[in-house]
Amino acid sequence: MDFESLNNKKIYEIGNLIEEGGICPEELTNFYLEKISSDPRSKDVFTEVFKKSSLESAKESKKRAKAGLRKGVLDGIVISVKDLADIKGQKTGGGSSLTNKKKASNNAAFIDNLQSQGLIILGKTHMTELAFSGLGLNPITATPTNPFNEDLVSGGSSSGSAVSVSRNYCLASIGSDTGGSVRIPAAWNNLVGLKTTHNIIDLTGVLKLCPSFDTLGPICRSVDDTNLLFSSMTSGNFKKLKKYKLSTFKFLILRNMFFEGIDSDINDSFNVAIEKIIKSGAKVEYKTVSEIDSALEISKTVFPAEAYGMWQHEIEKTPEKMFSPIRERFRSGKHTLAHEYVFSLQRLFDLRVSFLSKIIGYDAILVPTSPIKPPNIAKILTNHEFFTESNLLALRNTRMANSLNLCALTLPTKTDFSGLMLMGRPHNEFNLMSIGLALEKIIK
Repeated sequence: MDFESLNNKKIYEIGNLIEEGGICPEELTNFYLEKISSDPRSKDVFTEVFKKSSLESAKESKKRAKAGLRKGVLDGIVISVKDLADIKGQKTGGGSSLTNKKKASNNAAFIDNLQSQGLIILGKTHMTELAFSGLGLNPITATPTNPFNEDLVSGGSSSGSAVSVSRNYCLASIGSDTGGSVRIPAAWNNLVGLKTTHNIIDLTGVLKLCPSFDTLGPICRSVDDTNLLFSSMTSGNFKKLKKYKLSTFKFLILRNMFFEGIDSDINDSFNVAIEKIIKSGAKVEYKTVSEIDSALEISKTVFPAEAYGMWQHEIEKTPEKMFSPIRERFRSGKHTLAHEYVFSLQRLFDLRVSFLSKIIGYDAILVPTSPIKPPNIAKILTNHEFFTESNLLALRNTRMANSLNLCALTLPTKTDFSGLMLMGRPHNEFNLMSIGLALEKIIK
């Protein structure tokens, strides 16, 4: 079996091959372990590779497959997980030197869900420091370089998760998204990334950044794969995505700030995708919605305030241990007063209600995932002002889904680094992915 070619197959196809005996889970796991060990770049992708436990899990999966007792289509599928989730007996680093280095006594809740369905966790992946950057640069631990240009960052904060998939070290990965940390690295690695509705996936056992906005989500090669992983993290009740005709859809493109400062290639790629969508029969309307601008301003207060509130004690004990632009981003929330934070958060909740009333009748919102391409590693490492500007711009578009508690999906287009983002109503992941399935065939 040519395991290298599996990156052209969907996960359910690989699961079916395991079911039929065409693929052995143990051989599959060994293939990825050997690929990782033979590639020196993998040390900047994985914080740790679980060789022993992953092979043990693979052997159990192999036994179940031979006995006709597989736990489902994902039994034997090999994935990675961002290093902010507790895995029993392993350390949770969070991309930082400030975190507790004790081994976890229990799994994060979603890890239990994954393992109960036979998924094999190959290892934990590097991330940006405490998940508070969208660029993917981390001079404290490691910076996974971009597979399409190793002078560039890969996007963050789920940097290693995305690169582990794009370099074909595994079949999928689980990241987190507080302001775009699944979608930015997915877009900059030409992958699919899902930002889920807040609290739809249990965050027990996951390192917190901003608990009012933190979410978990998969990074995959296709929308079908994304649906499978999302199902495994929630109910485990897998449903095939609906097959829609594009002519039934009505999309909204928000003008607002989403196109300000946009890279010309990304803008062109977005417009080409929209032209294809319109030619396929879908209706597209352009509007400016005032709640977007208001939410953008409020996010400048609530995100740093909450992040600093969560991490101030650890940061101020040994601030010199942090990369200074990340430390200062945390500290930008230091002087926000409690009543200012509470007022701003309540105002944001009100904006969510009024925003949803204004998008009634639209199947999804379409915008560019990020207005910029991944910046040069050397430049953002040495020019901290450029780092800060690039980070805020990279996350500007994606952060709206977190602020307004929307679910969101980024799809790759024909142009590298140019994601098309779909945003939908809370708890509407299944329909959003079904729409994404129809768009995926058109725009890529």
